[in-house]
Amino acid sequence: MRYDVERAVVMLSVRELCSLATAGGDLDLRPGKSRFSNARAMQGMEAHKQVRAQIHERYDCEVPLTDRSFLGDLAFEVKGRADGVFYTDPLTVHEIKSVSGRAFDLPPVPAHLAQLKCYAHFLCRARGLAEIRIRLTLYRIEDGKTRHCDALLDASELEEFYRDLLSHVEFFARHQRERATVRLPSARNGHFPYSSVRQGQDILLKECYRDIRAGKRLFAEAPTGTGKTMSSLYPAVRTVGEGICDKIFYLTAKASTRREAFRAARDIFEAGSHLRTVVLTAREQLCQNGAARNDPAGISRHCNPLDCPLAKGYYDRVGNALACAVGEQSGFSRSAILDIAARFGICPYEFQLDLSELCDIIICDYNYAFDPQVYLRRYFEPDAAEGNRYVFLVDEAHNLGDRACSMYSAELDNLSVLRVCEQLPEGEEKLRRSLEQLSRSMHGLRRLCSDNLHTDTDGVERGYYLSRNPLSELQEKVSDTRLVLDAWLRSHRGVEGEGAVYLLAAAFKRFELISEHYDERFLTFVELEGEKRTLRLICLDPSRVLDEGLSRAHAAVLFSATLTPQDYFADVLGGGKGAVRISLPSPFAVENFCPVALTSVSTRFEDRAKSYKRIASCIAATVSAKQGNYIVYFPSYQYLAQVHAAFSERYPSVVTVLQTPSMTAAQRDAFLDAFRDDGTLRVGFCVLGGSFSEGVDLPGKRLIGTVIVGTGLPAISNERNILREYYDVTRERGYDYAYVYPGMNRVLQAAGRVIRREDDCGVVVLIDDRYATPQMQALFPDHWNHMQYAENPHELAEIVDFFWKGRKKLQ
Repeated sequence: MRYDVERAVVMLSVRELCSLATAGGDLDLRPGKSRFSNARAMQGMEAHKQVRAQIHERYDCEVPLTDRSFLGDLAFEVKGRADGVFYTDPLTVHEIKSVSGRAFDLPPVPAHLAQLKCYAHFLCRARGLAEIRIRLTLYRIEDGKTRHCDALLDASELEEFYRDLLSHVEFFARHQRERATVRLPSARNGHFPYSSVRQGQDILLKECYRDIRAGKRLFAEAPTGTGKTMSSLYPAVRTVGEGICDKIFYLTAKASTRREAFRAARDIFEAGSHLRTVVLTAREQLCQNGAARNDPAGISRHCNPLDCPLAKGYYDRVGNALACAVGEQSGFSRSAILDIAARFGICPYEFQLDLSELCDIIICDYNYAFDPQVYLRRYFEPDAAEGNRYVFLVDEAHNLGDRACSMYSAELDNLSVLRVCEQLPEGEEKLRRSLEQLSRSMHGLRRLCSDNLHTDTDGVERGYYLSRNPLSELQEKVSDTRLVLDAWLRSHRGVEGEGAVYLLAAAFKRFELISEHYDERFLTFVELEGEKRTLRLICLDPSRVLDEGLSRAHAAVLFSATLTPQDYFADVLGGGKGAVRISLPSPFAVENFCPVALTSVSTRFEDRAKSYKRIASCIAATVSAKQGNYIVYFPSYQYLAQVHAAFSERYPSVVTVLQTPSMTAAQRDAFLDAFRDDGTLRVGFCVLGGSFSEGVDLPGKRLIGTVIVGTGLPAISNERNILREYYDVTRERGYDYAYVYPGMNRVLQAAGRVIRREDDCGVVVLIDDRYATPQMQALFPDHWNHMQYAENPHELAEIVDFFWKGRKKLQ
């Protein structure tokens, strides 16, 4: 639905009108209840084909129809396409719907019947008919059987019905008119919210605006402090105000950056651009159903009217909740969503999704735009109402590649299938047989591993098999078994083993979904361990799937403080040859930052045991010139522990704080809280690439230096070597793509913890002999062009001491 300002008319489709007007009843996510499905769309096309093949009367297919009507001061233009018209006497308008299971024998879905009546009304008005016949044909997917629902209606009855439909969408229509006539003009003319623009920020603002208008993909590397959030969001708001785009999706991987984006949207609103903003939160964090939160099979199993009171009657109450929400405020955080949902007794997770349709800025995780299983189908399906008139703003874009590979990978194992068999109650032989047959097929994967089998010292047989081709026959068996699982779940609510079956069906569904995307960028990996057979579909190269995901938007801006080298990130993240690349200088004074590389120490795995005391001396040299807080980053916990022991033995008076594996949220908070500006010499020991090496903000004197031990290269592994081989063939840069570039990104992220504000000062020390090579130096950002090199701890101490004395003179 949208409002055409020039014509002063609300425009929408028949399907949208009927879906909104007949909305009511329960929220139900049980198998077979999903409202969105690519498979169902394909089944619908087949239904139309089969039904039309049986028609022998005079008949027109896909008849376009339009109606223009008034409801009070609102003008509506509603368009649709009837499946067909029979030239009988009286005229018959025809609609075909595919259904499955019990739905075939139930009364027609209200929205489907409403669509048919709309088409009938349009024909009556257009042709001056006094009466018309309607026919709804239900096509059962399982066996191709059809059922016809016929009725003869008079024009006055249809007129009354249609006006009632319009009255049910009046709230949404007025919302669209208010948006088009009040909020969008405010966004078009809204001021930049701050009194001044930072160095380099003006360049990014103009580039973002230009590329969003032009519908391009921009890859922007901008150091910390540039103001990337505002520099991307404000131009996007302007383009929405100008009618170039309809919505902004601000995509990020972390809650902290979602909060930052929400604050930026609030500042833009207060500066005059009155767009609405919502932050989407994961179902697990919003669910109010205790039984669902504690269910090992997952929350969504309880999202139905039988198991959750917030799902029962959800669609009967959500309209009032939406009206209340937009009447009270324009920014919706997690707490606001929970408050409004509680007042109306509705599911907060689904409420935020419905509310997002009344908002202009949607702040959410990457998966809402890219994950094939959970992306927002209401916006990104091919037949979504708004098409692709969106802007994607991808924050911390250096994380997107790995996340996408995870989103597009899946695995199954035979023992999980057998465990479900064991949990089934007596008498469920059909399902048990289906699962046992699949398990036997998976057990037979051993023959594929015959060239790579061995028995370990514990007598356990191990092996593996790699292929660039899918195991099509097995995938078909998985699909067939999943249908049996879904059918069983529909008729076995609350019985023994239901939770295990639900989880297995979800795993099968994901496996099927990933199989649909399988091409030369994927790998099939079979792993054998004793009686266990694990089958994995691994996404090696996410460039194609991300390209497809980015194509759901009119334009995209992907930005980070670390997108080096840009060609690599533009390639892996689906930028393509037409992508725009920009790298901005640091907005901070160069004299505030001291980068040093100590190049006389090897931190390679085989040399680490000889380096512990040397590294401890380098840490001491770094912190000797100035009391304060420092963090040292290591390639592994083991390396960290050995160097910490050597350092503590030699410098027992220095306060140290250690990162440990599997820290809880409270422990992570306590670790960061330890870095206080209290004049104490304090050294944190962390792992590179962990939770404290990016996304951590310790401004001012809470952190004045980092020491990065090693080059950040990922550990050598089978998976990394597979990546190396793949990129050797496809890019001739296998080692760089698999190891060097991801490693340097970790280094740059850790180094970026030091300078966070304009008046911050600090040192970054890189320890490894490889930093002396041209290959690594070519990856240093431009604002590191004053890098200094040291051969020993003494030289390092002199460089750092000189830096801090220079800063003291300037103060």
